[in-house]
Amino acid sequence: MPRRVHLHTLRQRIEFGHCDPAGIVFFVEFFRMCNALFEDWFNDRLKLSFADEFFVHDHMFPLVHTEADFQSALRMGDEIEISLILTGIGRSSIRYTCLGRSGGRDIFRIRFVNALGRRSAGHSIEIPAYMRTPMDTYLKESRAVSQAP
Repeated sequence: MPRRVHLHTLRQRIEFGHCDPAGIVFFVEFFRMCNALFEDWFNDRLKLSFADEFFVHDHMFPLVHTEADFQSALRMGDEIEISLILTGIGRSSIRYTCLGRSGGRDIFRIRFVNALGRRSAGHSIEIPAYMRTPMDTYLKESRAVSQAP
């Protein structure tokens, strides 16, 4: 029997601090949640310490492009599931989509492109093999999940 593939997902209860004066999530908070998911994906799914990448390997992952679509609002007390779908890996770029869902409905779809760079030099570098190998595996898993019925 083939192994069932799951996207890397975080669950978050919406808190007072996530909300604007109207009582709905301020859109910037969704970007913060997606950044937390990206770091968690490194640690838990790729089995690479995000902190070590930063402090030991001198790597940074600056955001170079984003595009967002928001379909529905959330309020304090709601819960959201955010899944990371890897869509491509370039020489120095990582392309992915964060899909936010709550109660069976789509909340947002945010597309990101992060570069891999050397912090001390301030420029992009090629993604090393030790990082690319688990990313390639997750890319295949992402494609399998997105093509599933």
